[in-house]
Amino acid sequence: MPAEFGATPWGRSWTRTVESTVTSAPNPLLPKARSIARNHHATLSTTVGAVTAKVVVSGTESTVLIELPPWSEATRQDAERLIAKSLAANPGLATGDLPDSLESELTSAGITFAVPLAEQVATCDCKTRKRPCVHILATLYALSMRVDERPRLAVELRMNSAAAAEVADPDWIPLAELDAATFYG
Repeated sequence: MPAEFGATPWGRSWTRTVESTVTSAPNPLLPKARSIARNHHATLSTTVGAVTAKVVVSGTESTVLIELPPWSEATRQDAERLIAKSLAANPGLATGDLPDSLESELTSAGITFAVPLAEQVATCDCKTRKRPCVHILATLYALSMRVDERPRLAVELRMNSAAAAEVADPDWIPLAELDAATFYG
């Protein structure tokens, strides 16, 4: 059975930011945060450098904003070069996919895409004083799941907006564009 969070090296890097092994004791909020993400109670919206989420726990909605530092221009150029080289060597990948081997190439080049908790600027409108709260942790787990589904998101979050232009998936059609009367013939 594949891993629920971090099924790919891309998502695993984001899961490691939440499940740090350098702490002296396990975080008691992690099981609840995983449950929230697993049950799709964290609705994500991503843009370059930011992840926002509406997280619903026990009927109460909290808004989370996680700001991620962008790569420097030199790092972005190095990453784009490695990505282009890897995509050329792996033709036929689905839209939004990246080869798993690219993650280790980026890491070997000193390019990180998953931002450690200490470098994230995370805010939540809940009343909990402890940070990161369960809402922030659930957002990061949901992000890990989203990155597993679409690895290119991992690098797009750290690039400038010009470099992260989204390529439309040719196999995806919005439901609103389908005519129900003629769809089944």
